[in-house]
Amino acid sequence: MKDRYDYLVIGSGPAGHVSAIKAAQLGLKVAVVEKDAEMFGGVCLNEGCIPAKSLYNSARIFDLLRMGPELCGLEAQCGGVDMARLVKKSRDAALQLRKGLSFLFKKNGIDLVKGMARFIDSGTVRVSGEAGEPFSVKAKNYLIATGSTPKALPGIDLDGKNVITSSRAIRLEKVPEKALIVGGGAIGAEFASFFDLIGAEVAIVEIEDALLPGEDREVSKCLESVFKRKGMTVHTSSRVTKASVKGDRVTVKIKGGKGEQAGDYNVVLVSVGRVPATSGIGLEEAGIEADGGGFIRVDPGMRTNVKNIYAAGDVLRTPMLAHVASAEGEAAAEAVSGNKPEPVDYSAVPNAVYTQVQVASVGVTEEAAKREGLDFSAGKQFFKAGGKAVVNSQPEGFIKVIADNRTHRLLGAHIIGHEAAELIHEFIVAKTAGLKVEDIARSVHAHPTFSETAVDACRAVFGRPVYG
Repeated sequence: MKDRYDYLVIGSGPAGHVSAIKAAQLGLKVAVVEKDAEMFGGVCLNEGCIPAKSLYNSARIFDLLRMGPELCGLEAQCGGVDMARLVKKSRDAALQLRKGLSFLFKKNGIDLVKGMARFIDSGTVRVSGEAGEPFSVKAKNYLIATGSTPKALPGIDLDGKNVITSSRAIRLEKVPEKALIVGGGAIGAEFASFFDLIGAEVAIVEIEDALLPGEDREVSKCLESVFKRKGMTVHTSSRVTKASVKGDRVTVKIKGGKGEQAGDYNVVLVSVGRVPATSGIGLEEAGIEADGGGFIRVDPGMRTNVKNIYAAGDVLRTPMLAHVASAEGEAAAEAVSGNKPEPVDYSAVPNAVYTQVQVASVGVTEEAAKREGLDFSAGKQFFKAGGKAVVNSQPEGFIKVIADNRTHRLLGAHIIGHEAAELIHEFIVAKTAGLKVEDIARSVHAHPTFSETAVDACRAVFGRPVYG
């Protein structure tokens, strides 16, 4: 390890490691400081996206086997879920990806420094390592990519056993008999689906008047309907006022439109958002400006108010998504290398929620379009009108398209249905390229596919769908 670098990245998550690799490819001498060796690759790889989706995929397969007679006449004997095996598979997936990332660091000549970094001034960081005395490292430029941590909720004390965050939920030893999810955003909705698939009795509480409050309201209501039909209890416009642990049970009080009610649960998962992990890294010593919530201010090139220090990922007041962090990290690397990066187009960033019936979106919702006074039209097509949805027994949901009345350009697309997270990307390309909905409507899609529903959804905006 050198004591002087062109670019020192603090944090190895999606923002940090993508930025480091890109900068090294552009010819810079790069190091990455990671405080926890077991978290190399960041939260997404180790405690978020990757292990959570592995668990969910295993649960989905279990559910398909359980539904075998109904789906395809397959008689299968399904016992209970072996959580230890599900968790091991998810940990193995994370380990495999960590090894791949380690290889990329070596391939690109990136030094990995283990320890906690703190700015002494704008040109120096002090690293407190796992062993040995603290040491100083200097660099011409820095990237702050320290990510985020789960947000606490007043009145609920996390004990790490029965009252937990998603970081603990991915390592549960057994299937909970009853689970309460506090927070109906993406993470909460995904874990509600997971627990339901593996046989838990699930309830979910959301303080707003709909699940996934940032999504189009028709999509949110459809997901709520799906959850209820699956047997889940949904409390919207409600909040948890108290949670008391007694042995292996948690007594929870929920206040909503019907007054206050109490219930007992084995597991309470708190998922009410995340906060930037910027405390304790020496922002003041480096002269870096942050807002009242601890988020760092940057320009379109990810540069902070200190000219040689950049920031990317969850430490910014931008969507807390791994793919956003990666894009921001890449932009920072380009800027540090002397290039002029394309600003991240946040209006064309996809959201994806991996529930039993997936949700994905890009651009404005119908509600936002009305609030902003946009002149728009919306069209919709249901998957049940498509052959692939019927033969695959996945008829749930729809695609909704919003377009400008004058230009016919795509303003937003909202999908709830099978593999929505995969289907959203042609709309990402269309929005990025400034295409009209007619450009999608007249493009020939393979039949039978789920994606051909996009054609009729676009036709429905200013005309009529063939199968509508």
